[in-house]
Amino acid sequence: MKQMMQTQGLYDGAAYYYLKYRGQYSDRLIQTLASKCRLDGKGRLLDLGCGTGKLTFPMAKYFDDTVGIDVSSDMLQSARSQCELLDIHKMKWLQMPSEQMNPKLGSFRMITAGDAFHWMDRELVLKLSYDRLEPGGALALVGQGHMLGDRSLDWQQAVQQVIDKWFPNSGHRKLSVRHEQLLAQSSFHSLVTGQIHSERKRDIPSVIGYLYSTSTCRKTMLGTDAPDFEKELYDKLKSIDPSGIFTESVTDYYIIAFK
Repeated sequence: MKQMMQTQGLYDGAAYYYLKYRGQYSDRLIQTLASKCRLDGKGRLLDLGCGTGKLTFPMAKYFDDTVGIDVSSDMLQSARSQCELLDIHKMKWLQMPSEQMNPKLGSFRMITAGDAFHWMDRELVLKLSYDRLEPGGALALVGQGHMLGDRSLDWQQAVQQVIDKWFPNSGHRKLSVRHEQLLAQSSFHSLVTGQIHSERKRDIPSVIGYLYSTSTCRKTMLGTDAPDFEKELYDKLKSIDPSGIFTESVTDYYIIAFK
């Protein structure tokens, strides 16, 4: 449970920025998941580390019922508020770590995790997910990675320089074993992987908002220094391109395995 405890509170205060500035998963990704898993509007979905529902909402239309779980009350409140605004009643949100999913949740046709699996005790969550899936059910791990990608573009390098100054402990977290390797060693079978490439435009407020949506650059960590951080980032990016508009390369990935 050590890994789970480390994530408690990591995203507190970030829900507003997460909902507004994190890019949505592409329609192609959602359709690909539905096609490869032969979803037909029946059964139940469990979304692990659901956050504000970035993956939960577009996937919900393929199921009778949907459950999203997360450790952040801030994120879950955002998800619940969206349901109220949209008058959605078939989605349930629970505050709990994925490492504590249990038989009380019931069984599911599909279990998903969007940009969240790396925070979890992955071996334990794989075992628990297998137990919660119906025979023939699918586990899908998806993500987009970081806005700054491989830091190959001038604007990405500039943003990273400012991050390093203001958030010196925000180093990139690297996994010793890839998700695919762990799945291949688990009880799951018929591994399917793929990537979907696209681009999106970001202005400077969007760049700042994205950073505030992350666990390592939350605005609350800056306190009263937030305006100075934002000005330095603004000036740096405007010096690279006066238009203040930048192109982000986006890669939606998926890893699917079956019970």
